[in-house]
Amino acid sequence: MLWRSLRIPRFVPLLRVRSYARNHHDGPTRTTADALLASYRKHCSNPAFALVHASGVPVSPQLLEQALRSSATLQHEYDEWEPVATEPSLARALSRAQSLLASKHATSQPLPSDLPRSDIPTWALASLLSNSPETKTEAFVAHRLALAHHVAASRELAPLILVLAALPLIRLRMYAPLLGVVLRFVRSTKELENYHVALFLRALAQADPAPEIEPMFALILQLALDHDMELSGSTYLAVVNNRAASRAVGHLIELHMQKLCFAPNLALTRSLVRLFAENGSRKTAARYWHRIRQGEFYGQVPPYIWSEQFQSSTLDDYLKSFKDTKKANYYVRYLLKITAQSNQDANAYGVLPMRPLLPSSDGLSPRAWLKVLSTAAVDRRMPTDRLLALYRQGRQGLIGPVHALVARFLVIKSLLRRWELNEVAPLLTEALTQKDLFDTTQLTVAIEALTMLDRPDVALHLLQHFHQPGPTLPHLAQIDVRTVNTFMIALLRIGRPDAVFYIWDTLPALFPAVEPDSVSLAILLKTARFARKCEGALQVALADFGLRHLLPRRRHRPAPAADPLSRKNAMDGLERLLGDGAPATGFWRGERAGVVALRLVWRVLVGNWPTLAAVRSPVHAVRRNAASQALAPVADFLHSASLSSRDGAADGGPFGPGSGSGGGEGGTRSGPVVPVDEDGRTYFGIGPHDVMFRALLDLLADEDCAGQIPRVLAWMRHLRVRPSRETLAVALVYWGEVSLGGPLIERWKGEGRSGYGRLEKWMSRWVGRRNMPRREETQRALSRVKWFREMGRYGEGREKVELQLNEDASGS
Repeated sequence: MLWRSLRIPRFVPLLRVRSYARNHHDGPTRTTADALLASYRKHCSNPAFALVHASGVPVSPQLLEQALRSSATLQHEYDEWEPVATEPSLARALSRAQSLLASKHATSQPLPSDLPRSDIPTWALASLLSNSPETKTEAFVAHRLALAHHVAASRELAPLILVLAALPLIRLRMYAPLLGVVLRFVRSTKELENYHVALFLRALAQADPAPEIEPMFALILQLALDHDMELSGSTYLAVVNNRAASRAVGHLIELHMQKLCFAPNLALTRSLVRLFAENGSRKTAARYWHRIRQGEFYGQVPPYIWSEQFQSSTLDDYLKSFKDTKKANYYVRYLLKITAQSNQDANAYGVLPMRPLLPSSDGLSPRAWLKVLSTAAVDRRMPTDRLLALYRQGRQGLIGPVHALVARFLVIKSLLRRWELNEVAPLLTEALTQKDLFDTTQLTVAIEALTMLDRPDVALHLLQHFHQPGPTLPHLAQIDVRTVNTFMIALLRIGRPDAVFYIWDTLPALFPAVEPDSVSLAILLKTARFARKCEGALQVALADFGLRHLLPRRRHRPAPAADPLSRKNAMDGLERLLGDGAPATGFWRGERAGVVALRLVWRVLVGNWPTLAAVRSPVHAVRRNAASQALAPVADFLHSASLSSRDGAADGGPFGPGSGSGGGEGGTRSGPVVPVDEDGRTYFGIGPHDVMFRALLDLLADEDCAGQIPRVLAWMRHLRVRPSRETLAVALVYWGEVSLGGPLIERWKGEGRSGYGRLEKWMSRWVGRRNMPRREETQRALSRVKWFREMGRYGEGREKVELQLNEDASGS
């Protein structure tokens, strides 16, 4: 197996006469609006581009007169929009633009709504977007203005508008509006050139690592691959070095380089080793690592690559690709063997070895041993006693507390996956004595372990400790969205959905620097689903008999604006909630949690992407829920006819009143939808993700809204979200309960003409037959649904584990 991994035929493409790859160490320069305009000016020949004011700086009179003469721009049009273009503040520029539009069309509609197109000149809009927004609201309004702009008159400047609109969205982590800009960009294929794609990728590579960024990389790289657009080595490197890049992004880059006969340099080759190794693609990582060992890359071979330090560091990156402890152990022994053999042959002939030096045979470096330990930690086949023995055997040779802390948390994380909580407690006690050395990942694992050990109060104190600044230096660990997400999912696993709902409602006060992402929304939807297990016996009995409509439902009214909650009050409230032993009720904001969660996800999705309100369901159900399967076939037929006439479920659809057809592109019947919660919070950072939509499908089925599953799948297709086989299998399992009629009705309809067969054909046209769920995914989906429906109250029946902590270790 090891020899085969190194004997893969190496692809060494023909080099171009003009090569972009050089062995540079500096990363790509940060793209700003001014730098973007300067780079665009080198390629753009449109005379109207000379009218663009960079950051409100006026254009010189000579260039202005020449541009007005050559671009056929009327002088009075320039005089009319020149105050907007030269305004240095984006807020005042938007206000001036709104006043001009209102006076021209005798209306005072806000900018995010249906704007009249082709009213703002392209050069004026580009000047307006070159200003940096101060708030997310300004960036959101500017991006809506860019999407509403009509580009038929100046197609060469259309990509500039989109890239300028994307820059502040990337900086402010507004991934939902950013996806709308990316979708518009990839659909504007007639206006795009090579440098447009390169500039957009360089700008997107500046984004903070987030799961929402990866599909955007894939969309733009697929566009470049389909249209044979050339990219430079610095563009490749910028994309690969972003932690959001996945194995799929790496394979797209590989395909693009092979199609254009592009040879990567040393910096890009090493980055590809790290990318494929961290994502588990061992053979591909081995191919690029072998190139580095043999010096087979484009450019001059620097002498430092033969040093032991460089080769050890590259080996550390490659060892991340091993997920089997046995294979990793054999591979390390093989490397030590060939290194010793190489050194002996060199000493016998009195010459220096040409093969690069690897760690000596006396033992592994601490970093290499940590990679072996991490491989053993993720290997489920490794017995727990052997994992602990490996940890105790190797920790004696670690130098310094940092490496020992890393090893300890690798074992703690593995034990949490195995539910070996008795072994976690002593290791966690030792680790908390060195909490000031924690990084963000270690803090996240410590929060998860404390919560799983039924000490969420201690986990909250630890979060408070790291939220406060250190006495001398700031803490190494920072509370980010991953830490909060881990805390919420651990609270759900111990049966505290009420605490999860409280954290969601008070997140701006608890952790002001943290904003929810798609994973946060998926956790919230799962919590609302599991909260049904906390409902009382009366609610469950009424639901079993199909009388859920008898339950009291409070009609939603917008809550009055209240004073902002202070962080101290929010922390005190959460501490009291965690210390209270009362069981959770399954309600949220005075209503059933599922109803509130569905209303929230409607605001998030349709508010961020208004075009989703006009997307229709491809097929319709024959019954409302799975509990009504015992109805007569004639009743199913009549029910399906009634559902086909109105695209929604009972009570105006699952996402709130007016969510059915007829909402138009701007929103529902009651007006445009904006991504704002009841308390005024915005959710610009939540992008569409496969896991989030799978949680939405689960919640829809449990809330008797399985008839909306095809519509949600149509949303995924509209937003270019690639579904996994697991998501499609879950959708088909739920859809079969509400789409298959009686045997007589199905025989009358014919094979494949039922609602289930039509949705299956629609899925096949969407993702292809190869990506449809197989029997294994369908069986897992059936088992998953059965497990949830037969389980009791979530979090009960767990073994209590004693955890001995002192005050200094707990952070109180």
